[in-house]
Amino acid sequence: MPLVDSPYKPPRLLKNAHIHTVLSSLFRKRLQIPYVRERLELDDGDFIDLDWHKTNSKKILIVAHGMEGTSRSSYALHTANAAHANGYDSVVWNMRGCSGVSNRKLKFYHSGKTEDLTAVVKHVLRLGYREVHLIGFSLGGNLTLLYLGQQGNKINRRIKSAVAVSAPVDLSASESQIDLKKNRIYLKRFLKDFEKKFNRKRTQKKIYIDTLRFKKNIHTFAELDRFYTAPWNGFADEQVYYRECSALPHLNNITIPFLLLTPQDDTFMCKECYPIEIAKNKKNFFLEMPKYGGHCAMLVDYEFNRSYIESRIIDFIQSTRFFSG
Repeated sequence: MPLVDSPYKPPRLLKNAHIHTVLSSLFRKRLQIPYVRERLELDDGDFIDLDWHKTNSKKILIVAHGMEGTSRSSYALHTANAAHANGYDSVVWNMRGCSGVSNRKLKFYHSGKTEDLTAVVKHVLRLGYREVHLIGFSLGGNLTLLYLGQQGNKINRRIKSAVAVSAPVDLSASESQIDLKKNRIYLKRFLKDFEKKFNRKRTQKKIYIDTLRFKKNIHTFAELDRFYTAPWNGFADEQVYYRECSALPHLNNITIPFLLLTPQDDTFMCKECYPIEIAKNKKNFFLEMPKYGGHCAMLVDYEFNRSYIESRIIDFIQSTRFFSG
């Protein structure tokens, strides 16, 4: 598909990606969405918490948040609100350990834990929805696209489209990008959040986490994934984890219309996360790369409220009814 010519242009003072990203994360209005929570029990004895925003529709958005996000992240709240305003139900699934309650098992979520998204999709389909759209932000965007690639032509016909925003579809390349000096402020914050989570979790019965090692050895995502993510989830090392859980090699297998929306100035991304050649040769792949926008930000005014992201999601999923592969 030809690359999408994005109409998005930020306010003049938000052309700095770091300022844009930070302001959106810290100061964007937190909507008071009246979520209804449901606990979904998983086959391995763990659980994830689902937060629903319903309109009594037969159409629904399934929303996956980013790293250390939740259903209360501003982009999730605004997406749920936009869905409601346009006649869609929505459900934001909090990944393991992200709902404010520690999950039962040692392992948390990760970039390729598609079995959890599979459980959510199956649950939603059992409820009788006729039209399902998958939305993912950052880590959740990679996970969503990976799931669709794994499903291939076996995808349920009621799943109509997908949108991934600022998705690091090449995990190894993205990890190296986040390690750069310019991104250290974000890296330190993420690692601090994980350390707090690990310290809380080690108080659970039959759970042991070497938090002393964390304090001594963990200074990058690669080290986090080498000592924790990979061994906890059965990967030989972090590079095997990155290789097996990156969505990039699976994009050609996706059969439904999907949009990858990633600004060119997204400070977490590098060239490998903009699969231009794949998009040029794949009818159902829409790649939109506005010049500016930061990471999961794309604000449209100085009130730090409205974002281009939600309007683009709704426009895309509504347009896909006319798509014929």
